[in-house]
Amino acid sequence: MSWKQILEKVSEGHYVLPRTKTMRVHADLFLSDKLLWGEGPESPGLEDTVFAQVVNAASFPGVTRVAVTPDCHVGYGVPIGTVVETDGVLLPTAAGYDIGCGMVQLRTSLTLEDVADPSKRRQWINDVTSRIAVGVGSSRVQKQRRVSDGTFADVVRHGAKALGRGSSVTERDFVPVEDDRVDIPDRARDKRGQLGSLGGGNHFMEMQVDETGHVWVMLHTGSRGFGWNIAKHFFVAGAQHLGLKQRSEDFIWLDADSPLGRDYWNLHNMAANFAVANRLIIGEAVCDALEDVFGGTASIYYEISHNLIQREAGKFVARKGATRAFPGGHPALKGTPWAATGHPILIPGSMETGSAILFAEPGAQKSIYSVNHGAGRRLSRAAARRELQQAETDRRMAEAGILLNTRTTPLDESGPCYKNLDDVLETVEQAGLARVAHRLKPLACIKGTD
Repeated sequence: MSWKQILEKVSEGHYVLPRTKTMRVHADLFLSDKLLWGEGPESPGLEDTVFAQVVNAASFPGVTRVAVTPDCHVGYGVPIGTVVETDGVLLPTAAGYDIGCGMVQLRTSLTLEDVADPSKRRQWINDVTSRIAVGVGSSRVQKQRRVSDGTFADVVRHGAKALGRGSSVTERDFVPVEDDRVDIPDRARDKRGQLGSLGGGNHFMEMQVDETGHVWVMLHTGSRGFGWNIAKHFFVAGAQHLGLKQRSEDFIWLDADSPLGRDYWNLHNMAANFAVANRLIIGEAVCDALEDVFGGTASIYYEISHNLIQREAGKFVARKGATRAFPGGHPALKGTPWAATGHPILIPGSMETGSAILFAEPGAQKSIYSVNHGAGRRLSRAAARRELQQAETDRRMAEAGILLNTRTTPLDESGPCYKNLDDVLETVEQAGLARVAHRLKPLACIKGTD
C-alpha cells in the first residue's frame, strides 16, 4: 500500500503522516493535492520513496516535531525540504553537507529599461566573473577579494559582524561559536581560500526583474569546501561512535552535550559564519559590477540560510532545504527592521521560470516557522541529461532573452528539472504559511561551468 493512503488531510495544503511504530512524533506535510497526487507528466506527484525518509526524520532520538515543505524530494537520510525540531540532540543529516547554504537578494535602483541592452548584460556577466570565481574548486580570478588568514579566523567566529554587517540585512549577525578552541579539520582549513567564490551545481547569480519593472539580483551559495569537509568529518566520526555500518553516515545523531556533539556544534557554526560571509563578499562584488556597468545604485537587501541548525525557543531546529519564516511580531525579530513585517524569505525557482520573495504569515508556526527553499527538484541530474534536448533547451532560453555565462544551457539546471514554482507558492499561501510579495523573472544567469 502507498504511504499516501495513510495520510490524514488537516486542511488545504496540510496533511499529517501519523506515527508508525518507529516514529517518535507525527509529521506535518505541507502539500497541495496536485503536488501530492500529481496531475499529468509535467506534475507527477510526490515519489513514495520520500515517505520512508520522513519516517526516518521522525524516528531520531530527541525529535519533538517534524515538518515537510512543498518542494520536498528525496535526499540523504531525510528529504530535502524537511524541518526537524529536537531537544538536546543534533542531527548532522538534517543540516546536510553544505552547512549554511542560502541566499542573498540585492536591490537596485535600475529598471528593466536600464538593462535592456543584451550587450551590456553580457558586459555585466563578464565583469562579475572577473571578480567572483565560479565552479567546483574555483581558482582565484583577477579581481577577487583577498582574505587574509586573520580575516578568515575572524569570519568563522563572527560571520557578518567580521565584515561590518548586521541584522538589518542578515538573518543573524553571526552564529555563536561557544568554544573557538576546537580544531578545524585540516581538509576544511585547506579550503579557506574558497571564501568569496560561488561554486557549482545549483549555485548561481541571477539578474532579475520584478512585476513593477525594478531590477534585483539573487545569488545562491554556501560554505563551499570548508563546510563540506566539516560535515563529512562528523558523518564519519558519528557513524563510528554509534557503531553504524559503512555508508550509514546519514543516519547519525549526536548528543549535544557530548564531546563529539559540542565539537560538531562549534564547527557547524563556524561553517555557517563562513557561508554568510561568503554570500556578503560575493554580494558586494556583484553590487560593484552593477554600478560600474549600468550606473545607479545596488545594495544588499537580505541574506538567509536554508541548510542550518539553529537554536530557537530552547530547541534545536534543523532546516534541510527549508527556509526560516518568522512573521511580524516574532520575538526573535525585535529590534530589527523586520519586527513589524517579518523578514524577507528568498525562494529561487529555476533559471527559466524565475523566483520569489515572500513574507511569513502567523500560520507559519504550524510548519515550525519554515517554508520551502525553492521549487524542488523534479528530475535528477542524470535523468535531465538523458531526457532533455540541448538544442530545445537553448532555444527556450534564447527566446526568453535570458543570457548565460555558459556556452550552452546546463541541462541539469534547466526549467524542466524543477517543479512548477507557482504550484509550490500556491501551496504555501493555501496553507497560510506565507504570502508572495514579489515574483522575479530572470534576465541573466551566472553558473559554475562544471
